[in-house]
Amino acid sequence: MVNSSSLDIFLDVSLKYAELNAVIYQADKDRIILEVALEGEFDSQQKTGFAKKIRECLSFLHKLYGKKPLFLELLFKEASNMTFLRFYRDVNSLTEEEIELFIMLLKENFPGLLLRDEGSIVTEDSFQRKIRKDLLQEITKSPSSTKFFAFREQGRVFLFNK
Repeated sequence: MVNSSSLDIFLDVSLKYAELNAVIYQADKDRIILEVALEGEFDSQQKTGFAKKIRECLSFLHKLYGKKPLFLELLFKEASNMTFLRFYRDVNSLTEEEIELFIMLLKENFPGLLLRDEGSIVTEDSFQRKIRKDLLQEITKSPSSTKFFAFREQGRVFLFNK
């Protein structure tokens, strides 16, 4: 069963953050995956250093908010002189501040290397409500859908359910 507040988070994140080239919502696991693309490849020391820094900063933020994430993982994958970084989180304890911190730390640690969609997206409330309504209708047609995928290209967000 798909949690509508988790679906709202998936939609909001997909529409709001041009730095994220893909967002995956796994409803069956209550997990969201935020993916960014970085120009170039990085050695293990750079990856380990960033992972340590982000964990420390997020740990402080979680303590500040009195929340403890059920799941948090970072994975790097390299391909064709690019690095894809996936940030896995349980959707129930994820906050907008955490996403903002994640993106800020990426920009700080990899200046000028974060690939982002430069197109502008209309994110008016009425537009978001329509997308949410359409997606919920699709889900009710196919209740076995538990995975949702969004990616950006040229100022547009493409949403799919599996």
